[in-house]
Amino acid sequence: MSEIKPINVKKGFSASALLFWIKGSISIDYRFIRVIEKNTFLGLIPSGTFKQNIPLKNVTDIELNTNYKIGRFILGIVLILLGISIMSNSAFMGLIILIIGMGTFLNGIMTQLAIEKGGSTFTINVPFFNKSDMIDAQQAIEEALATDADKTDLNLYSHQNNNNGQIQ
Repeated sequence: MSEIKPINVKKGFSASALLFWIKGSISIDYRFIRVIEKNTFLGLIPSGTFKQNIPLKNVTDIELNTNYKIGRFILGIVLILLGISIMSNSAFMGLIILIIGMGTFLNGIMTQLAIEKGGSTFTINVPFFNKSDMIDAQQAIEEALATDADKTDLNLYSHQNNNNGQIQ
């Protein structure tokens, strides 16, 4: 019988575009999907941690989407323009508002990994620059689901046993 290769993938992701150094993570093994998310208030202020352990047997679907939030784009542009106009009076305050505006604008493009489990959907929103990590996580989850399905497929088991018994 062919050997099942172990799955152990861990990917990190940023809490927001502005707070790129504050990291969350998703790890996938043959039994669980473990998510640690760093929460932020308005995508700007760190505000705690959220942990979720999802049994692989409960996962029914996984999707990866890119979302564009028009409201964040508009608010970001307004804050950028406000920051530029304030710079002539107060360079420090203008710079702060400009940075917040840029962060808000960049948080308008989000990659969303949606894991459907037991009829409800668990969603992880990450900045656009973490999309490749979410693609890797999606592929690892799909591989883990396929491996789990193969372990319980009697037809596949019978086929593998018949092939192992034959002289090649």
